[in-house]
Amino acid sequence: MKSDITVGLDYSHNNMLTLEASSYADFTQFLFTSAYKLGKIEAGFHSLDKIKNYNAIIMSIPKNVNLSPREIEVLEEYVREGGSLLIVGSRGGEHINRTNINELTRFFGFEFIDDEIFDSVNYVNMQKRPMIVNFTPHYITENIKKIILSSACSLGTLKLPKAEKNVKVEVIVRGGLNCWRNRFDGEKWIEEDCPKVPLLITSEYHSGQVAAFGTLSIFSSLGREYGFSAFDNDIIIANILRWLTLDITYEGKVVTIDLQRDLFHWGESIVKKKRWDNLSDIINISLKYFKDNYQTVMKEMETLQHEKYQRKREQKTKIKEPEEEEVISLLPKRKKEDLDSIISAIENISGEKYERTITGDNEDSSEETDKKVRVNADLIGDLPEDLNSLTVKELKNYCTTNDINLPPNSRKADIIRIIRYVLGKD
Repeated sequence: MKSDITVGLDYSHNNMLTLEASSYADFTQFLFTSAYKLGKIEAGFHSLDKIKNYNAIIMSIPKNVNLSPREIEVLEEYVREGGSLLIVGSRGGEHINRTNINELTRFFGFEFIDDEIFDSVNYVNMQKRPMIVNFTPHYITENIKKIILSSACSLGTLKLPKAEKNVKVEVIVRGGLNCWRNRFDGEKWIEEDCPKVPLLITSEYHSGQVAAFGTLSIFSSLGREYGFSAFDNDIIIANILRWLTLDITYEGKVVTIDLQRDLFHWGESIVKKKRWDNLSDIINISLKYFKDNYQTVMKEMETLQHEKYQRKREQKTKIKEPEEEEVISLLPKRKKEDLDSIISAIENISGEKYERTITGDNEDSSEETDKKVRVNADLIGDLPEDLNSLTVKELKNYCTTNDINLPPNSRKADIIRIIRYVLGKD
């Protein structure tokens, strides 16, 4: 961007969009960081020579005041001779704001409509905040995917004489198929569908150019879901101002790009420290280095990408095999009562009865570290060499299964002696 671009803001018609308004702080900060020189137009538009000092003028819709015939004449001549004008409307158009802005805009082939736009399907939180995704290919819509135009009025294009070659009007942004509106018909407000309604218009008028849309909310810092920082709202505002102010043949093609916020602030600090014109210098230097060292940079990038891919692949194919004991230790410990409940539930479902032969934790204190559950059927004809390794209950179960009679109140040593006698091992 050239460093001598001056933008004037209208302060003379009860305008809502001002640099001092805290509700537009983000937009104001953008203007300053974009290296625009800013001026306030407080005396109105009565002198063409004075407003010619501005490369572009931003006029938010006058509030409860009319433009004078002289002001309309001066602004028309300003654009005719190569000036740029951004006109920002508001919901309800002329009717709600009680002004005559359309007496000016009709010179440029369009007018603001007395309505408010809604969308019944694509919106953010409220239907009066439609999400717009329909864009005409244009410098202004480069890198734009979604914007929010909250509390907006629509615009209408005028039918121009076929012989008129000095006015070119283009609809850049349209509402969606589910748009509807409240429109004032001169007597009352009526609801009606308005699919693909024009919401942002440009006009190339003789040697100058005009852009217009119908909402002040797009500049707001108060609503993150619909204001300046919502979706691509800030990008489209930046594009509009560049389209209005850049000498494309002198500057070359300028595109809008998305930068990570931390990189942007870092780059901005370098610009201030080194006293460069703006962030474009850093970007151009970076691109030139990339171009001059293309093969080396691409080889490094491919190596990094390959290593990253290999790491991801290894992570997916590598099987984590924790020790069996670690897995078992993560399993919840079950009490005998819990297992009884589980078995009872299975019995209720299946209709069958299962014998419970689960040992408790306190049956024999010498067996607590083992924690194994033994079933009676596992002991039939297959006793361990050391019978002392079995609990009293397991020994008794073995005797019952193999028809070995035990005296009442038999101790463990007595049971082992009887089993050995029956098996002929004693």
